[in-house]
Amino acid sequence: MKNKLILVLCILLISAIVLSSCASPSGDLMKGIISKNKDRVAETMDIELNQAILNFTWNLFKESSNNQGNIMISAPSAYFALAMTLNGAANETKNEMLKALSADNISLEDLNTGLNDWMILISKNRTAKFSITNSIWLREGFNANKDFLQTNADYYSAYIRSLDFEDASAPDTINQWVKDATNDTIDKIVDEIGDDLVMYLINAIYFKGDWKEQFSANKTRKMEFNAPDGKVETDFMNRRGNIDYLKLNDITGVILPYEDERFAFVGLLPAEGQTPKDLINDLSALDLTMLLKNKEIKNIELSLPKFESSYEDSLKNELSNLGMDIAFEPYNADFSLMREDLKKDLYIGDVKQKTYIKVDEKGTEASAVTSVEVETTSMPVELPKVVFDRPFVYGIIDVETGIPLFIGIMENPTI
Repeated sequence: MKNKLILVLCILLISAIVLSSCASPSGDLMKGIISKNKDRVAETMDIELNQAILNFTWNLFKESSNNQGNIMISAPSAYFALAMTLNGAANETKNEMLKALSADNISLEDLNTGLNDWMILISKNRTAKFSITNSIWLREGFNANKDFLQTNADYYSAYIRSLDFEDASAPDTINQWVKDATNDTIDKIVDEIGDDLVMYLINAIYFKGDWKEQFSANKTRKMEFNAPDGKVETDFMNRRGNIDYLKLNDITGVILPYEDERFAFVGLLPAEGQTPKDLINDLSALDLTMLLKNKEIKNIELSLPKFESSYEDSLKNELSNLGMDIAFEPYNADFSLMREDLKKDLYIGDVKQKTYIKVDEKGTEASAVTSVEVETTSMPVELPKVVFDRPFVYGIIDVETGIPLFIGIMENPTI
């Protein structure tokens, strides 16, 4: 290994159900380590943390909306991943990360506890397929700080494994975990492991739910969608009846609950002549919350395109714009609490995210994976219609907290 070790800590935000086969490979460092919170009764998320996650979600989405094409991010996945990373951060690096997460008035202990509670409550007794899971992969011989590992075991139930990164099969081992964790929707995150890479942290979130009231396949028909580059023809699902209707100025939208009513799909159609980016820039996180709360049941005719979309992007610029600068600076970042020897030679090199979503007559499936690379310094006329036939904003929300688990822009459903 080079004198200047490069620690690549990939926090892979994945939406997935982690199969039991993923949790018992050799090199398991969690043997004998018991989570201190295993018997704790989870509490409802407090208002301060709820608002912090909402603010971070909307801020990150605003920054991401500067990109072109179909976009979907999972801000909560990033939140969990960065929160795990925070347990290895110190001093100004930690303070800036908390600020970027809109949590500068929340202690790390309260942040860990609150996220642990949310992770338990949102996953408990679900009829939808939903889970949040975490893991840490260490290069054999790298001495990670035991308190750092224990904290992530306590609050994030992180599975921790030591792996021979020199072995040619190591990327396949991690990628198989990713594939299993995302139910085959994301097949890999690691192309190759460099000589200086010493750690991956992985957080997984997966959702698959059926509509409470499914669309009839017999009513799906070809319609035109007005994409930015011109009209395209695609399949539209159609439904009429009483639907949760949203209205704010010239913005219209709908809320479609899933069979598991903890979750719902939200679609927001910008005013005529406006783009999804205009909508995003005109709204705040509070506006979005109020919009969702002020829904009304209305008899409408709804047309929504079927779509399947994948997205991949670096979040480094977005996070920098949110005030997380020092964490990316080789000689200033302080992630010393990740190391047993407490050396201050770690920094984040990049943050990447992959997402996937599929919306059809039966329901929705969505997943996300994010890597954070940390290096060392070295129909009827009488019914109103809501037709999503032009670019729109959409999301999958946790109804209890109002937090979008996934949020995106659909510019062209044929791509």
